[in-house]
Amino acid sequence: MSRPSADELYLRKLQEHYARHRMFPSYAGIGRIVGLSSTSSVAALLQRLHEQGYIEFNQRRVVPARRFFERALVPSRVAAGLPSAAFDAPAEGLAIDAHLIRHPARSFLIEVKGDSMSGAGLLPGDTVVVESAQVADPGDIVVALADGAYTVKRLARENRRLVLRPEHPDYPVLRPDPLEIVGVVVASFRKYR
Repeated sequence: MSRPSADELYLRKLQEHYARHRMFPSYAGIGRIVGLSSTSSVAALLQRLHEQGYIEFNQRRVVPARRFFERALVPSRVAAGLPSAAFDAPAEGLAIDAHLIRHPARSFLIEVKGDSMSGAGLLPGDTVVVESAQVADPGDIVVALADGAYTVKRLARENRRLVLRPEHPDYPVLRPDPLEIVGVVVASFRKYR
């Protein structure tokens, strides 16, 4: 990865501050955060960040714009097998929300409990992104109601009937009648720390 510019370093400090406090301080406070002593230097920095789409001005207050929430996406892949050569190019931005959620108004997050879907890579504590839907295709991973409780399973066809199939051999196939699909799992993520 290439060395970040001064503005990129300032932006990272502002992102850290915003993640903790969910607001920006005054220009003087921003100067203290990023290490600039003059108000004019802070104003020039904020103007550059505004022109690049990272911040907006709302009634003399600084607020984050859409690009503010982008995270660096290194234009190389990391090997999970044998090491591969490092790629030294500037990182592009990736807004995680925009990457994982196609339809914000129809999407919700839910935490996975239990290990019945471990064969599909969904582990206890993972968070799944679900698009609300009442219908799904066999093979989709869905959130459905079974015996009055939510469950995440793979939708499968058994004869002419749709069933909920776990991805772990210790769990039974669920055959709720009626089958009520709440949504389709479109993404998942987990935290390690």
